[in-house]
Amino acid sequence: MIYIPDPQIPDPTPSPLPTPEPTPSPAPEPVPSPAPQPIPSPVPEPVPAPIPQPVPAPIPQPIPEPV
Repeated sequence: MIYIPDPQIPDPTPSPLPTPEPTPSPAPEPVPSPAPQPIPSPVPEPVPAPIPQPVPAPIPQPIPEPV
């Protein structure tokens, strides 16, 4: 037996509730990142230049003449 709704009787099935529109979540504001602080480079201490030591001149050896 097929159920034929009577137009005088209200539909017993409840009307589907309207789906609530999703509330758009507010976009998170970008948090400004702190500016990187420049790292002070250590001042290199002046290295004293080594004092050049006088190189002793080689003593010339007498070359023996062939006999």
